[in-house]
Amino acid sequence: MIFKNFFLAAVTLTAVITTSCSDNVENLEAVNGSVDTELELANRLPQKFKPSQFYTAPTGTTRVSFTGTTTNDLNRLINQQSDENGSGVIIEIPKSTYYWNKVVLKSNIHLEIAGGTKIILDGTKGGVFSIGGSKNGNRLKNVSISGKNGAKFTVDISSPSLTNQNINVLKIGRVDNFRFADINIKDRRSSVNSIVLVHVPGSPERRPGPVDGVIENIHQTGAHTGYGLVQTYNAQHVLFNKLSCDGGITLRMETDDKGMKNELKDGVKEGGIADIFAFDVKNTNGLCAVMFSPHFVQNGKVTVQKVRATGSAFAVRVEKGFLELFDKAKRFPMNDNGKERFRKFVERQFRGLSGSALSGNPYKRNNGTQWATRLTPEASAAPRNRYVSDQLGSGLIAGSFQSSRITGVTAVSQNDGGAKIKQAHLKFIPCNLWNKIKNPAKSLGMFDGFEYHGPSISLSYDNTNGSTVGGHYNVTLVNENFRNFAAGSIQNIKYNTNATCNKKPATITKYSANFPN
Repeated sequence: MIFKNFFLAAVTLTAVITTSCSDNVENLEAVNGSVDTELELANRLPQKFKPSQFYTAPTGTTRVSFTGTTTNDLNRLINQQSDENGSGVIIEIPKSTYYWNKVVLKSNIHLEIAGGTKIILDGTKGGVFSIGGSKNGNRLKNVSISGKNGAKFTVDISSPSLTNQNINVLKIGRVDNFRFADINIKDRRSSVNSIVLVHVPGSPERRPGPVDGVIENIHQTGAHTGYGLVQTYNAQHVLFNKLSCDGGITLRMETDDKGMKNELKDGVKEGGIADIFAFDVKNTNGLCAVMFSPHFVQNGKVTVQKVRATGSAFAVRVEKGFLELFDKAKRFPMNDNGKERFRKFVERQFRGLSGSALSGNPYKRNNGTQWATRLTPEASAAPRNRYVSDQLGSGLIAGSFQSSRITGVTAVSQNDGGAKIKQAHLKFIPCNLWNKIKNPAKSLGMFDGFEYHGPSISLSYDNTNGSTVGGHYNVTLVNENFRNFAAGSIQNIKYNTNATCNKKPATITKYSANFPN
């Protein structure tokens, strides 16, 4: 549950994230012109959010110039220069346009990319950079990708062929001491978060995810409503600083990876996030700037300061933990008949319960290709047959976070109809604003009802109840700024907040939405 506290002296945050996305993709290069020096940035940050607390920069490095053009050319140079026990090599990437896919970094390699460089994803699968994504070998250490002198370079994943495709810019796995910075990401609603901090299944260590790092000074445009800039599955002691995103979610702390779930369900491995800090996180015309959603993972503490949402549905969204069952074999068709059959199938797995096994109705997951449903607390605690234990094991319970805090939260409503809204949240929009809501239906390549476009809803949405059991936990908000919202808008929506309007989604006008430019 979110708690409000208007006394700044009471604030102690553990995570700071600054990420902003913008639809003004034509002006991405112009962003490069206003680059703060590292000293200026450091002087503005509170001590707990200073990058030097999370990442140790290399000393005594040598420099080499990249003279090739292709992914193979760069990977060859990385392999030649990498030394696990060396002092480090900085590979200077000159300004140009490159077509890359799966550049694989190694220990003690630092890419320094000239400002104004454009990197375009080559192909329709995979991602641009991979760091520690293999389950084999030692963990990587001392790795970075940044702009030369802090000037930004652009990664372009905006080809129409990549829309709604599972591609990313940066995949971060088994690595210690890393920094990734100074990137403009140009997206066109690809269906994975651009930067993912992952759990690497099958690895030898107990907790196979990134540790000790900084992700900062990154801006994304054109994000998919269901995804966004950053998602954290497995990470420890990481700073997110100066992040911004247009569309989607800027910092998505949602720990629901399937591979991690399989290794956590019987206690084989540890996952989730802990000791996370975020500073200066922004979102424009999206779902929200910061999101907590633990699913089945017991996460640690998060400390956030300086969050701003402009024309987005929320600034902060907090979801309770829960257990979820999927139609793993995709037996049931994606229509009303299949939905009902899947519901009855799940109920049969929990015979003898006094009430329903399902918490709400089944819903579509994985871009509308698979049914899933949340379980009630009673079903979550019930004996598990083979079907249930195959997905949940013997040890999974509803996830949570340690008590966390966000200081300095601003939500600004814009009358541009650009907020991205999920169907479950429509009821909190005042009835006199429903004429400003539109349904893109299938025009963006998703199923009808996946999202709606309209006015900002609230500063925060919190679906936890104030306790610390059964998937509930506490996120405290301090210093709130609620601006330009219409009369009747609710500043902080709670788990038990009554609907503002009971109109039906079917009454909303459908339209053909445009993809990001």
